[in-house]
Amino acid sequence: MTPRTLRSQLALWYGGFVCAILLVFGGLLYGVLARNLYRGVDQKLLALAQVVAESSVRNFLRPGYNNFSQLLEDFFGVPAAGQFIRVLDPSGNVGSRSENLLRRNIPVSRATVGRALHGEMVYETYDKGGPPLRVLTYPVVVRGRVRNIVQVATSLAPAMEALQQVLWVLVVGSPAVLCLALLGGWLLAGRALKPLDQVVDALRSLDADTLSDRIPDGSGTEEVQDLSRNINALLARLSDAFRRVREFTADASHELRTPLTVLRGEAEVALRHPRTVEEYQAVLASALEEIHRMGRIVEDLLLLAKGDLGEIRIEKAPLELARFLDDLSSQASVLAEARGLAFTAAGGPPATVLADPLRLRQLFWNLLDNAVKYTPEGGAVYLSHARAGDGWIRVTVKDTGVGIPPEHQERIFERFYRVDKHRARAQGGSGLGLAICKWIVEAHGGRIEVRSTPGRGSSFLVYLPEAEPGRPE
Repeated sequence: MTPRTLRSQLALWYGGFVCAILLVFGGLLYGVLARNLYRGVDQKLLALAQVVAESSVRNFLRPGYNNFSQLLEDFFGVPAAGQFIRVLDPSGNVGSRSENLLRRNIPVSRATVGRALHGEMVYETYDKGGPPLRVLTYPVVVRGRVRNIVQVATSLAPAMEALQQVLWVLVVGSPAVLCLALLGGWLLAGRALKPLDQVVDALRSLDADTLSDRIPDGSGTEEVQDLSRNINALLARLSDAFRRVREFTADASHELRTPLTVLRGEAEVALRHPRTVEEYQAVLASALEEIHRMGRIVEDLLLLAKGDLGEIRIEKAPLELARFLDDLSSQASVLAEARGLAFTAAGGPPATVLADPLRLRQLFWNLLDNAVKYTPEGGAVYLSHARAGDGWIRVTVKDTGVGIPPEHQERIFERFYRVDKHRARAQGGSGLGLAICKWIVEAHGGRIEVRSTPGRGSSFLVYLPEAEPGRPE
């Protein structure tokens, strides 16, 4: 079963890692120790065999000689205690042997003697009739011929006992070390995750009314601090989103409540006493105007809501921008002349963009309509396009109107935001036009900017990616 807490998982991962290290280390330690111990036994047997072989060559050994301990002690000062020694003739017959071989018989292998007669040293392990013995068969070569065969043996019990002790230490000590590693991993994980627990506790105390609070990001590891900073950034975005939702809800309810209030008031006044046909027609005409206004607001809200959800499909196709703007200019000039404004459409280079003609028309018509609305009589409106470099086409809608104060320029693309609410409502605006413009531009992969000076006019710059980038001007 997988642990549910991160602390438990970290402790188990740490314990598993230590367990793997112990297994690898223990196996290597046991293997290297066993190899060195057996190699030491073999080297000891080889040295002993060489001593006995040298004595045999010098004819110090006679048939039946068995006092090898005295021989080694006389010549080298080293007794042969615990060693088994015997000397064979080329036929495999035993000539001399140590006294301890009288109590334990080691059979002579014909195959081993045959290999020794060919000048080969043979190491064997004999494990019958007592503790295991390591046996070396060593040929004594004189003038190219095997004169004698020396066999020396020693018990492997000390080496095996040392290995068993090491194995016992590993078997008993490893679980203890593993338990300590798990406990240490648990404590270390708890200490490492303590700043994260503080972050979780701080998050539990947040709700929709306390999104302005922030998590302390100056404690803990760099990763926890980075997490805290990212959470704080998320909280800032959520707080801003909640603020926008509250403002949007308040503005939407206000925008819809105003025409409903007008409708109810006019209906109540009309029903107080009988009216003439003309008066009823005036009331109905005013009610129809308010209904149209509510209809525009609802349609714009629905458009933005679907756009946010990605439910509106943008049908992009290659569009010749110059021709498209020329067609739009002919209609915008009529609107400008009706308000006593001069309209100028400056030509631009041939350019093709991938766009939805219907949405692009809605975008520029909203900008031109705003330019006409907020420009006093006798002013001018301009429409132009040019290449902005790096594959961008810039379309500019400029006017000589009232302008936008700097403190409002960053928020004019928000929904229901108006610089002058009373004047905008009187002119039939809903406060959603520029929000729709921004959504259309972003849906086409572009961006929109505003540059304005109060009393001198505004310029809205729309940047669209060119389908076939040309050279910048």
